[in-house]
Amino acid sequence: MYTVKKWLKIMVLSLLVSFTSLTSLCGYAADPFVQLEQDLEDSSPANALILLGQFKLDADNASIQELAQLRFLYGKQYERNRKLDQAIASYDKAIALMQPLGVSDLLIESHLERSFVLYLKTNDPEAYCVDRKKALVFARQQGNNELLAKTLTQNAFCYNKVTNVHQGLALLDEAMLIINTDGSANHTRKAMIYNATGSLYRTVGLHKRGYMNFEKAYQAWSEVDDTQDMFNMLHNMISEAIKLRDWEKARHNIERQFALVRSTPEFADFGFFAHLNAGRVELATHHYVEAIEHLKHAISLKETTREQYFISSSYQFLSLAYLRVGDVKKAAQMASVFRQDKNFPKNMSSMMLTADAIIAFEQHQYLPAMNTLLQVIDEERQNNKQIIDNEVIDSALEHSAKLADFENQLLANQLAINELSLAAVADKARIYDLRLSIFFLVAMVLLIAILFLWQSRKAFKHSAQTDFLTGIANRAHTFKFGQRMLDKAIKKQSCFAVIIFDIDNFKLINDQYGHHIGDLAIKAVAKRGARWLRGGDLIGRIGGEEFLIILPDACNAEASAISERLREGIAAQPFQFDDVIIELTVSLGVAGLKSPQMSLTDLIHQADKGLYKAKFSGKNQVYLVEQFA
Repeated sequence: MYTVKKWLKIMVLSLLVSFTSLTSLCGYAADPFVQLEQDLEDSSPANALILLGQFKLDADNASIQELAQLRFLYGKQYERNRKLDQAIASYDKAIALMQPLGVSDLLIESHLERSFVLYLKTNDPEAYCVDRKKALVFARQQGNNELLAKTLTQNAFCYNKVTNVHQGLALLDEAMLIINTDGSANHTRKAMIYNATGSLYRTVGLHKRGYMNFEKAYQAWSEVDDTQDMFNMLHNMISEAIKLRDWEKARHNIERQFALVRSTPEFADFGFFAHLNAGRVELATHHYVEAIEHLKHAISLKETTREQYFISSSYQFLSLAYLRVGDVKKAAQMASVFRQDKNFPKNMSSMMLTADAIIAFEQHQYLPAMNTLLQVIDEERQNNKQIIDNEVIDSALEHSAKLADFENQLLANQLAINELSLAAVADKARIYDLRLSIFFLVAMVLLIAILFLWQSRKAFKHSAQTDFLTGIANRAHTFKFGQRMLDKAIKKQSCFAVIIFDIDNFKLINDQYGHHIGDLAIKAVAKRGARWLRGGDLIGRIGGEEFLIILPDACNAEASAISERLREGIAAQPFQFDDVIIELTVSLGVAGLKSPQMSLTDLIHQADKGLYKAKFSGKNQVYLVEQFA
């Protein structure tokens, strides 16, 4: 009897040990915070706070680290719900608990998150940069390069004056070097570098470069469907377009903001900012009645946001609109409301002086009003004088060159990183299979958990693999899955080919009809092109108007025939978008697998040469690389 009991005890202990090993392999850990953080990330802001309230932590037996981590999670969820004062209080508690324990990732993250909440509350670098500078001191001691890159990037935003912008650019250069060294750049980190670069370029008056970098940040965040940051980048792009007086881009991005307002009602403050930006553009283009309507609508939605800087700004923009239609009394009323914000950033003195001038003008104090406006002009002149300083421009251009090198390095390393990731996944799968054969009961429990996780993430996975505009595969998924298909073809010793094609004269379409029609043209070509493919083929969008097709089990002749059918199918019938009818053609480059040593990059490079030849030979053509080699 004793022997049987002993055997059962050993068996139970073995199962518990194996369960711990297997759960760690499948992404679960004994740490209760791991699953909690995942659940919070998958929940809406409001539901996340409810979920946190249901989480039970034994305060008597919990470690200081666990108590601080719980305060940190509360801060993040208050932040998501725009309950800024509660968020700051939670981060205060997390920092107070962690400081006696020395430098840690959690202490650094708490300082960074508290600085972001202070940014939302004040938009004043003097308020929010104190935490960022502390975090950078700690991050340089910690040895976590990923966190150091994040901290460097966020500190770059603190150098928002013409006289110190070069310091911000130097921090971004350091962040790019760290990411390059690690080879671990992700969409969020790249997007933050582009965002910070755009902000610094805006500071020194390089608004075209600023717009380009904000657009790159928007694209990076769209690849992971980060709606909040996509909306924020549209806001920045609108501001730069206003500076550039590019009203087509400004209005196009406002349309995209209103589309996000309609598609994501869970972000309550989107409507406020969309109407605020629409009002700014109408004001800048002298449509004052329309500007007043949009700005009044924005103010009616002010309770949806906690960003007081923009609420106050909306009153000042409305004041200017009323002034331009001759309603001086209402203009002065709005200016007075604006001036009630005693925490408005000191570096935005021109807006405050303009409000003072409007108020003085309404009170018939014409000389003080005139002198105040002249002071605004003097400040703008001094700022512009600093902007054209050669050293400032040289620093910005030098950073731009380093940024281009950074992008090229990321593209060159991407396939190698994907191959390593696939190998790591395969190793984990083999270990999992071995454990599965020994502990069947544990495997059944894990299978249920995995199925549950798979169902909850199915929608996210599809979104992460899909191009947001066309609905076909995005660049990352096309390259990743295409490499798998090539590996399988090499193993089977079967034919394999790729096609690269793009829309002929696409820039002319954008210039003549606008970006809205251009986007519709890209969607239509993708839809019509997919009709001519076989069941197992893969089509993806890899650039603006550029597409890549993966053709497994297709030799050169078949790939060429598919290309011709695709070319003829697109050219055969004009496209109609709204009231616009356009005849579109495409040029195609085709390359087939010639040796098992070729990588997907090699094939794409060959097909790209073919595309260039097709363009050079007159467009609306198919160029098979092997046929003309």
